[in-house]
Amino acid sequence: MLFGGDSAQSYYEEGLTSAIKGNYEEAIRYFKEALKRDKYLYQAEHQIGRCLLRQGKTKEALPILEKAVKHLDELSAPKIDLGNALIQQGQIKGARDIFSHLLKTKPQEKRAVLGLAYCAFHEAQWETAAGLLQRTLELGRSQFDVHFLLAQAADKMGEFQLAIAQYQQAENLMQQSIEATPDQAAAYYLLARVHEGMGYYNRAVEDIDQALLYAEEGQCYSAYNILFSRETMLAYKETLTTKLRK
Repeated sequence: MLFGGDSAQSYYEEGLTSAIKGNYEEAIRYFKEALKRDKYLYQAEHQIGRCLLRQGKTKEALPILEKAVKHLDELSAPKIDLGNALIQQGQIKGARDIFSHLLKTKPQEKRAVLGLAYCAFHEAQWETAAGLLQRTLELGRSQFDVHFLLAQAADKMGEFQLAIAQYQQAENLMQQSIEATPDQAAAYYLLARVHEGMGYYNRAVEDIDQALLYAEEGQCYSAYNILFSRETMLAYKETLTTKLRK
């Protein structure tokens, strides 16, 4: 054991280390070993659900996250993860209820504000989504998902200057991520989505080609409440190619 010992906590710490590295299957094994040694270590339950969510196994993650929320009611993270899982399953009302309830007790919880923005976006409430995303930025979350979602909402509202500015922010952040870790299939796929939004279809196709170099057959990817696979990427490339022919 990296952290020494055979305790529940040592397995839990090993699981966290594996999860940070993106080794989710290995992380889940460690968290399950932790639970064998301490069935009341509900943080391990939460981490299993989170790993499944990152693997795109949303249906499998849902009941585990629901159990974690029940036992870890004082923590925000399990609720945020459950809300995002519900969004990915199209259960927008349930997700909105979770985020809204959390904001009643923690009004500065930027992840919950972002969650409500996702809910509004999924229901085509562009102005509401944009307002919530601006609030998320004010609270200090200047990350890819906020800028990308705001760019799309602005695009839908015809606010093209705002859209371009936000697409550029999202582009810069994702390129920084790729520079730090070049072999990310998901990062190139998301960059393609950004370049498509900016109207750079040739660059988007190049991004997808890079994504396909790293995408594993049969693996489902999940990033920022977007689920995709190698098959999704191939279909998306065909869509982009069709746009280029027009």
